Parts: sequence; C-alpha cells; structure tokens
Amino acid sequence: MKKDYTFGMLQVFRSFKTAFFSIFFLFFVSNVAIAQGPGCPNVDAGPDIELDCGIDCVDLTASFLQTGETTSYEVTSIDYAPPFPFTGGTPVSANTDDVWSPIIPIPFDFCFFGETYSEMIIGSNGVVAFDFTQSDTQPLGFCQWSFEPNETIPDPVELFRTTIFGAYMDINPAVAGSGQINFEVFGEAPCRTMVINFPEVPYFSCTNLIMTSQIVMYETTNVIEVYIEERSDQCPTWNDGLAIIGIQNQDGTVGFTPPDRNTGNWQANEEAWRFTPNGTSNVMFSWLDAQGNVLGTDTTINVCPDDQVSEYTAQAVYTNCNGDVITETDTVTVTKIANFTLDLGGDQSLCDVASYDITADVQGIDPSLATYLWNTGETTQTITVTQSGTYSCEVTYEDCTLTDSALIELNESPIIDLGDDFGTCFDGTIILDASPSNFDPAEATYEWSLNGIVLSGETSPTLVVIEVGTYSVFVTVGTCTSNDTIVITPRTDLEVSLGDDFKSCPNEPQTLTAETSETDVTFQWLLNEEVLEGETGNTLEFMLEEGVMGIQTYTVIITKGDCTGSDEIDIETYDIGNCVISQGISPNGSPGFNDELDLEFLSDRAGGILQLQIFNRLGGLVYQKSNYLNEWVGQSDDGNELPTGTYFYVIDLASEDSVYGMQATGWIYLNRDAN
Repeated sequence: MKKDYTFGMLQVFRSFKTAFFSIFFLFFVSNVAIAQGPGCPNVDAGPDIELDCGIDCVDLTASFLQTGETTSYEVTSIDYAPPFPFTGGTPVSANTDDVWSPIIPIPFDFCFFGETYSEMIIGSNGVVAFDFTQSDTQPLGFCQWSFEPNETIPDPVELFRTTIFGAYMDINPAVAGSGQINFEVFGEAPCRTMVINFPEVPYFSCTNLIMTSQIVMYETTNVIEVYIEERSDQCPTWNDGLAIIGIQNQDGTVGFTPPDRNTGNWQANEEAWRFTPNGTSNVMFSWLDAQGNVLGTDTTINVCPDDQVSEYTAQAVYTNCNGDVITETDTVTVTKIANFTLDLGGDQSLCDVASYDITADVQGIDPSLATYLWNTGETTQTITVTQSGTYSCEVTYEDCTLTDSALIELNESPIIDLGDDFGTCFDGTIILDASPSNFDPAEATYEWSLNGIVLSGETSPTLVVIEVGTYSVFVTVGTCTSNDTIVITPRTDLEVSLGDDFKSCPNEPQTLTAETSETDVTFQWLLNEEVLEGETGNTLEFMLEEGVMGIQTYTVIITKGDCTGSDEIDIETYDIGNCVISQGISPNGSPGFNDELDLEFLSDRAGGILQLQIFNRLGGLVYQKSNYLNEWVGQSDDGNELPTGTYFYVIDLASEDSVYGMQATGWIYLNRDAN
C-alpha cells in the first residue's frame, strides 16, 4: 500500500467540517462578483459597419455560444486565459491528502448528464463529484488516488462517476508550502460560476513537481472549462505518472475527454478545454430590426437599410435546464457614409404659429449642386408648411442620395380663463375651472398651485377652493402650455345696520332690527360686548331696567361663511329717568337738576309735541311753545321770570301716547326759592 491513514487522522478531518461551514457562510455573505467568464450566455453582433455611397446592402454575421441539453458534450480546445484567480477562495482539504471535502452548496442549478445538481464535493486529487456515495466515510472520506493505465473514461467500476476530472492525479496538498485547494462563486445571475482551484499542489511522490489547474462550472449554459496552467514533467515512478482530464456520467457508461488526455502519462503547460453540452439545442437565435421584428434566424443575414443610420440586434434566447429563460442581445449599427450631410433640423413642436419653413441643410458640398425632392412633391431647398405632419426630403448629389425627415407640429395653445379676482365668504362651494375652450379638457394636463406652491395630486381641470390666496394653473396640450392666475380674498363688505342711537324709558319695550341686504346669514346679539345667549334672530326685544345708568351698547354680528359684519347702537335713559311729566321745577339760573320742564321722553314717544301751554292759577296763558322739547324754565312768553307758584299745563301731542293719549294736562309747581 502507498499510504497508511489512521483513524485519528480521519477524526481530525471530520473536525474540520464545523469550521469549514462557518467560513463557507461568511464567503457567501461577503462574495464580490467579478467579470463573467467566456462560457456565459453570450451573443456578438459583430463590429459596426459603414457603407460607402452606392453600396446599398451588406451581410451581418453574428456569433453566440451554442449550447444544448446535457445528454452529450462537445470537447474543444480553447485559448488559455483563466477568467478567475487561482487563489483567494474558500479553502478545502487544507493540509490533508486523499480526502473529499464536506458537501458544498452550489448557488444555482447545474445540469450534468441530464440531471440537475445543487451540491458538490471536491476531491483533493483534482476532481469534483456530484455522487457522494463514492466517498468512503463522507464527509472527509477517502478520495482514491490510484488507478491503472487501462482504466479510462468511461469506466463504470474503478473511476469516479458523476465527476469532473481536472486533472485527476495523485497530488498531495499536505506538503508544507503547497497551495490551498479552494473554491469561489463569481459573477451574477443568470451566469454565476462555481470555480474550483488546485493551485501549485505538489505530486505525492515527486514533491518537487506541481499541478495547477482550475475547473469552471457555468450557470445557464452548464458549460465546463478546465484550465491547466502547469502539469510538470511526468513522475513515472509513482502510479505510472497517470492523469486524466474529462467528465463521466452517473453510471460510468458515458464520458468525454480531450485528445490525449484520457488515462496516461502526459505533460501540459497553459492549455484549456471546454466541455459544451451539445444535445438538443437550448438556444434560439434571431436577428431583429429596430422595431423588434424578426428578420431571420441564421447567424448571417443580408440587410439593405433605408435610413442613413440603422440598428440591427442579434438575439440569443437560452432556456436553462430548470426552465429559466435568459435573453442575450447585441446591436450592430450600419451607417451610410456620404460625402455630404443632410439635416432638416429635427422634429419641431410649435405653438400658435400659422406656418413654418423647413430647410434641407446640406453641408460638405455646394447646396445648389444637389437636387431636392420632398414628400410634398416640392423640389426647392426650403418649403413652407402650414399643417402638422412628417415631412421628408431626399437630396441627391452625384451617386449619393440622403434622406432625412422631421415631424412638424403646428399647435394651438389652450385658451383658459379662471375669471376675475373676487372676494368670498366660502358660504358655498367654490370651483375654479381651467378647462380649455378650444380643446377637449381630457386632452390637457393640469398643474395647480396656491401662493406659488404646487398642489400635489391636483391634476384635474377643476379645483375646489377652500381657502383664500393666489391660485395659478398651467394647462398643457401636447407641447403648448398656457397659464392663468386668480386672487381670492375674504369679503370685507358685509353690511348690517341697527339705525341711530336713541334714548329709552325704563321698562319701556323696545325692538331692534338688524337690516342687511345679505342672504343666508346668521345673527348674534351682544350687550356691552357680552353675548346675549339665545339671541340669534334678526330682531332683539328688550327693556331698560329701572336704575340702569349710562349708555347701553347693543351690537349685532352677522356671519356668512367665513365673513362677518357688525353694527352697534347706543341706548341711554332720559334725564327724566322715570319718564313722567314733572310736577315741579326749580330753576336758579344755572344748569342743574330739575331746572326745566323736560318733555324729551314724551316728544320721542308721541312723535313730537305740537304745542305746550302754561296757565297761571287764574287761567291766564303765560307761556306757549310749538314743537316743544325742554325750553320752559319758568319764564313767560315775553321772557320775564314767573313768580313761585302753581301753574297748569296743556300738552298737545302729534300722536296718541300710550299713557297720556292725544293731550296731557296737569299742574306743575314753580319754585324759585328751592335753590
């Protein structure tokens, strides 16, 4: 036997499992994708093409990675250019020999000989397997190192099944200073790659010789690549120096190897092999025009572009073994090269213009030497258009003809009117309407703002207004925009009137009426700025209580929506507080209390005093006054002071008084000695 493994060593191997999975978890969390490899789904439309004048057509040739189902494989030699680093991945079989790794998850579905796998194991002798039963004591079971020259792929008995050999030989990562076998996932879906590295691993017997290789497994295409950087000179003294590159199916009955790389003693330096599934094709190829129409399914097509610049897209649609569909595209641009250029100025969208001049701008030659043909039939360099439409011009000079077109839109701006500025009490619903009068409102877009701030979500032609401010709207139809602004303020003109101030007798019923031209208003009455609870009608009935002194101010407030108006009236008692005809006066020549016969209350109540007559006790008329108020202070008609004594009065009223009727009579004592 070549090697003597003890049970204790295998226990060490197994204890590695826990640490391995911790490292594996961190790897997936921190993995940084790098460039995808050449085995990814890909398509190349070829380089951009320039056509000289007079050449109307050209062949386009695309290439793509042709793959199929994994029932069989094509083995091809490819350039040695490892797409990924050999070091830096998660280590496995660290410092151990002839072992299998723990089970390693594959983060994508990988198809191999018709079956789908999501896990793998790595053998420290240069193999990757999907059949875990081959490991004697998996995990970290024994990975067989020996095989005979006659054991070649396919081999259902001695060689590993469901395995990638890359390259399989007796190497020993336990030698001090050897590179660490490792794996890593690169790229992004739909083309991630599982990369397994065997970097500078010494031969078991000839430890001065090394093997460095890389196995790459591709998502979606299921391509396998093997990169051999170095397999040093043969070591025929151990296991005949045998090595294998290849793949083998689940029961060992089907396998594929590169030429001269089946079981044998061979040397390699910077060589690479690709195993491409070539069963029933899983790729659909097509050429598409700029509008996505299929032009053909052959990789080479002939195109005759009409435009000066045309784009064509090569498309390869891959269907993975798990049913995922991945589409790869690449675009080639075909440009007609002439010795002059043509430009109609591009599309134009104009507002409120009746006509527009289009000029075929020709550069590089004398414009007068070219011929012009417009789609309108005109042959001048400049045409005037009065209708919207697409206009094209074909310009010919010598053997070259260029065509350009432009969409000209002659648009009308929307006509909108929010009306005049106004004041409001918001006593009803206020709606601003920006519907254009010359377009269907549904054709327009609307942007409302209040005091310069756009009202989010308000994109309708109408706007319900609930507060004062400056409202603006921008209305757009096509490329034309109009705007209007309206200022809405609170009304300050609500008017109400209670009439003139007046005097009142105590306990005399009075009625105040709030007169206003406004409708739908509410009323609230106040007395001396205190709210009179329950007084919410347009009239107020009241009486001044006896003993009330000074002015009593009654106020009414009318409310309409957010607006108010008010008026107030001052009411005071008469100087004759009890509102009765005095039975005595005591004039003394200076203003004071009870100096005159004050009948103001009676004049107000009866609508005026037609005449006052004063008689002495002998019946002689000593004083009379029409339209009397409070002028008698004890004088006669000629202005002389009347002596102290009792006098009699007759008062004729303008209307019937509730107390005295049409005429009041009685006596009054004139006392000149009282003061």
